[in-house]
Amino acid sequence: MKARNCPQCGATVEMADNTLADRCAFCESPLVDAEAVEAHIDRVAPFDLDRTMASKRLRQFLAGQWLAPEKVRHEVSPEKLNGVLVPFYAWDGVARSRWSARVGIHWYETKTYTVMVNGKPQVRTRRVQHTEWFPLSGGHAADYAGQLVSASKGLPEVEANALEPFDLGRAVPFAPQLVAGWLAERPTVDNEEARRVATQEIARLENSAIGSFLVGDARSDVENQTQLTVSRVEEILLPVWIATYRHGGDVFRLLVNGQTGEVVGNAPRSGAKVGCIVVVVLAMVLGVLGVVLLAGGAGAALGGGRRG
Repeated sequence: MKARNCPQCGATVEMADNTLADRCAFCESPLVDAEAVEAHIDRVAPFDLDRTMASKRLRQFLAGQWLAPEKVRHEVSPEKLNGVLVPFYAWDGVARSRWSARVGIHWYETKTYTVMVNGKPQVRTRRVQHTEWFPLSGGHAADYAGQLVSASKGLPEVEANALEPFDLGRAVPFAPQLVAGWLAERPTVDNEEARRVATQEIARLENSAIGSFLVGDARSDVENQTQLTVSRVEEILLPVWIATYRHGGDVFRLLVNGQTGEVVGNAPRSGAKVGCIVVVVLAMVLGVLGVVLLAGGAGAALGGGRRG
């Protein structure tokens, strides 16, 4: 923890070590650790969606989650949302890949066969597809700009990827007023770990790009070895609205992209609703089995009558 004096009321307020900006607990005035921000952050992207709009997007998302508890689905309010400026690394560089793959060329053979129709043989033909495979290899290079990697341990890369894209063109050079009044986090993922993640993600993008230009009718075993030459790394704060819910002793979190309104996360499920579905499905299965058994019994009875 670190102590900061509120410029408005003069109170001494404790801020978490990984926090760059917050609000005074006594008067709600914005607090900014300007020195720490300037040491870590290059640019800041402002919120395009205000709290009310983000709440509306969240409500629309939860309306489609009909297995969620009704309390969660219908009690969404702007007050439940916290606006957080989350740190990301943005990588610019050139990826150079050596790749190998197998491409398949289709060819067709006409085969004849005989079938019996009304007791008479008839000769028919069918077209049979074959694939001949050939190895290919080569090189590929591409520029990548703004490849994002979460710099927050609180926002796993899987969730960060689901929140994307962010418009980095909206990000402007850091100034204290841009983070004032918002909760802003300092990077907690180190640069080397982020570089490893960025290289892996770019290698996957390279693999998709290589697969898209391969010749032939089919392709398989596309592999590549990618080297990333980094030209620039920026640390950027990006806007995310966060809502948390408690249900059944567990905490669930939903995220809203502060630019696009994209909602990410898993809503809690109502045990009562899931139980009702199980009961309905079991009833349907038992009903079908009952009809089958009744039909079988009726058939057996009719058969017995005929034999008599």
